[in-house]
Amino acid sequence: MLDTAEYAAMLDLRERILRKPLGLTLTEAEKQMDRADYLLGAFEGGKIMGCLILQKKEDGSVKVRQVAVCETAQGRGIGRHMLHAAYDILSGWGVAKLYCHARSTAVDFYRRNGWEVTGDMFLEQNIPHCRMDIAVPAEKRA
Repeated sequence: MLDTAEYAAMLDLRERILRKPLGLTLTEAEKQMDRADYLLGAFEGGKIMGCLILQKKEDGSVKVRQVAVCETAQGRGIGRHMLHAAYDILSGWGVAKLYCHARSTAVDFYRRNGWEVTGDMFLEQNIPHCRMDIAVPAEKRA
């Protein structure tokens, strides 16, 4: 799966939206993490518009990470649709709650989609983040 054109497009999107603005690049260790995670991509006409990664943790929780939407597609509901697709995926996993480390610039997006801030601000990759959680809607749980 990680040797596909779709994965390469996802890496490019993550680099462009999440890393380059910070002067960073995805490391090989970060790419290796993808092997154990569930990668979700939103495509339109064969072009990647957004991505989201679900990472199962040892305690049974699931973290949403590396959420990105193409610059030209932001504001069109793609992020919201990816979150709902994630809830559908989680229905088969029996997961009741998700969390993420939201950049301060993304907190309003998550709030509009039902997430709650559950932790104080902290620095990650040298930018402010906070923990946010959401209970997976009951109709989406197994």
